[in-house]
Amino acid sequence: MKSHRKLLWFQTQARTEIIDITEEVDAAVRESGISEGLALIYPMHTSAAVYVSDSDRALTEDLASLLARLAPPGAGYAHDASDPKGNADGHLKAILCGHHVSVPVSEGRLDLGTWQCVYYAEFDGQRDKEVQVRILGV
Repeated sequence: MKSHRKLLWFQTQARTEIIDITEEVDAAVRESGISEGLALIYPMHTSAAVYVSDSDRALTEDLASLLARLAPPGAGYAHDASDPKGNADGHLKAILCGHHVSVPVSEGRLDLGTWQCVYYAEFDGQRDKEVQVRILGV
């Protein structure tokens, strides 16, 4: 079995931002030379998430809106008292989304459904953030 590691870097413009990273991840898969296996997409931050969903941008906006209602900033979280960054809501949103995903690799490409995309969700942004893509297979 082969393994290939690629780091993707993102500089978000807003504190909360959701980015379609499908093309970057698929490029890492092609670069790996692995034709059959799995791609693990793993953000290197606890206030970020990676998920697979529909390609409709309106759904992305709906998710951001839902998360803002479920975990609003400054809601008196214990973490905000122990950490001066005041980013408890970002950590909670990342937990709700799910931290990372594994996507099948077939014939040297991500094996996603027709409308599926891989998204990077940043909840404590406006600085450089790193996502690890690890491809395992043959």
